[in-house]
Amino acid sequence: MKGFLRKRGNVWYTTFDLPRLPNQPRRQKCVRLGRTSKAEAQERERQVLRRNDEGSLTEESTKTVGDLLDAWLTDLRPTAKSQTISPTTYQRYASIVKLHLKPHLGAVSLRRLSAGDITTAYGRVRAKGLSGQSCLHTHRVLHTALEYGTKTLGWLRANPAAAVRSPKVTRKTAALDGNTVPILLEATKGTRFEYPVALTATTGLRRGELLALRWSKSVDFERRRLIVAESLEETKILGLRFKAPKSGKLRVLPLADVAVPLLRSHRARQDAERQRLGSRYNDNDLVFCNPDGTPWPPETFTKQFAQVTRSIGMKGFRFHDLRHAFATLTLKNGTSVNEVSQLLGHSSPVITLSTYAHVIEGVARDAVNLLANSLISRPTGTDGA
Repeated sequence: MKGFLRKRGNVWYTTFDLPRLPNQPRRQKCVRLGRTSKAEAQERERQVLRRNDEGSLTEESTKTVGDLLDAWLTDLRPTAKSQTISPTTYQRYASIVKLHLKPHLGAVSLRRLSAGDITTAYGRVRAKGLSGQSCLHTHRVLHTALEYGTKTLGWLRANPAAAVRSPKVTRKTAALDGNTVPILLEATKGTRFEYPVALTATTGLRRGELLALRWSKSVDFERRRLIVAESLEETKILGLRFKAPKSGKLRVLPLADVAVPLLRSHRARQDAERQRLGSRYNDNDLVFCNPDGTPWPPETFTKQFAQVTRSIGMKGFRFHDLRHAFATLTLKNGTSVNEVSQLLGHSSPVITLSTYAHVIEGVARDAVNLLANSLISRPTGTDGA
């Protein structure tokens, strides 16, 4: 903790910040150091700050990791008017705290929390079958919360999570072959998922982006393109709401020639349904919605899609895996990483590279082998070993 030393007349004072409480304004304290030399005032200031640090830590000695996590989430909680983080992110943080952090660390005193305690907790979390990515998210949440306890609340002298190595992550994407998507396209014909599957398989749209498409703003039949400007989000805090896409940027996607008549056919069916329902139809101009025109909740969409995939023996195949399929197949077909990154709406090609490194390596290996085989004759009698 640092103080602001100043002199008024012949008297020295120091002013310093007190620990900030959740959702409370900044608090300061001013202490009179007396009529003395500057050197003596600086020494008295150091003593005051030291005593204040020790007093604060003693006062908060009964606080637990659970108390800190609750205070952190309270401070972060978004509202309709103010959002430090998105409701979806907050919901994920709260879930991690409830399921993975509080059960193993919630009762531990902050004064006694060590890197060893955290490492042990991570081991227990991993033993429950969580993926490396989920364990990494858990580590990041705890590290951020402890940093808040250290720098904002002053409940800790240092962040013990800083001494813990981040869990390793092995990125995996769905196992795909050339028949996976055609099988799914065939299986969904005549269902509500026929057009969402076809469009996502040929554009790589995210689920929320797909469900936020509007006929008047998003679909340009004349230029054969999609304009992605919104995403539909569903959270317990704010319910259903339309927001900007994940990257925060509008992007334009080309529509495949075969996708145009599919969308026109879908619109014709939707128009017929609108006329049939009359005043009972809620016209939100949405391309993909409930039969009555209301937004199709993302979680409902996911559950209904899972029922379809289970019925055709593709249990575990997620709708998001269609996005992975789009990325994988376009990369294999020779599309550059930069172009695929732009199509997917990644904030940087680095994300595309890290997610699909195995695909890119496979394409490069095939290209090298093709070139080498055209230039170098294989020696007679070798088996390629």
